[in-house]
Amino acid sequence: MNAQTLPIASLVISGLALVAGVYAIIALGKVRTWRRWFSDQKEQPENLEQIITSIASKIQRLQTGQEQHKQQLTELQETLSFAVQQVGIVRYNSQADDGGNLSFSLALLDAHRSGFVITSLHGRQQNRIYSKQIKNGDSEVPLSEEERDAVFAAIKTLSKPLAAKLKPTKPKIKRTVVKT
Repeated sequence: MNAQTLPIASLVISGLALVAGVYAIIALGKVRTWRRWFSDQKEQPENLEQIITSIASKIQRLQTGQEQHKQQLTELQETLSFAVQQVGIVRYNSQADDGGNLSFSLALLDAHRSGFVITSLHGRQQNRIYSKQIKNGDSEVPLSEEERDAVFAAIKTLSKPLAAKLKPTKPKIKRTVVKT
């Protein structure tokens, strides 16, 4: 070897050592960042393998939690399908001598088209209130024209295709009875 080769080789080796040292410092900074982001306050992983193991266990817990939340959401949706979701109301004048549309039929239905209809017939001397149960959009007891209209109005807001199958009665603006 000649005298010039030795200093050049030492410069190259020291340059490589410097680059490796800078890379090690950067990698250490990244590992510290990973530790802060992905480790709990209780656990302090020592190396990259422990960090990866910690991340994998957290992902597993998140997947388990997500499956539980999906199940809970399904249960909630089933429960809420039995809550009152659609309302239909028809107001009318049940007596010719009353002023205004003080009588009404109110249909309260859930997602299964089940619920009830409340009818209030207003008169000068008395007020009568009736209730009829609705199952799957139908009643065991005959419904009055106004009650059918209220049920139809509720079902119509529930689902458009289903409402197209049912035929409503003619809309009534005001009903009057003439006594002779």
